[in-house]
Amino acid sequence: MGGAASDVGLAGAGGVLGYEVSGDKVGGAAIGAGAGYVASKIAQASYKHETTEAEQAGYDQAMVQAVKQQYWITQNRQKTMQPADARDPRLVPVLIPESRINGVIVKSHVEYLRIEP
Repeated sequence: MGGAASDVGLAGAGGVLGYEVSGDKVGGAAIGAGAGYVASKIAQASYKHETTEAEQAGYDQAMVQAVKQQYWITQNRQKTMQPADARDPRLVPVLIPESRINGVIVKSHVEYLRIEP
């Protein structure tokens, strides 16, 4: 719904309707044309408002997507900034001494602990 074409079309239709309803009087045609013009302006304002809201919703969605993309870009950069050996897990040997657990003697041995960055 846009502009002058809508104004002329609805004002003309309102004028014809007003002329017919008023019993072929010019005053009725004028009132009908005015009512048609007002209806056209109301319809245009409603259309413009809905269009603006839809554009804003699209803009908001695009901004949310951009923030998500920036977040993941930052996360991936931080992963690649670490040295290669820091990203790999390391095994650290730990000597477990001989001990007695519930009457059972456990001989000394080496266990390896996995250390991850």
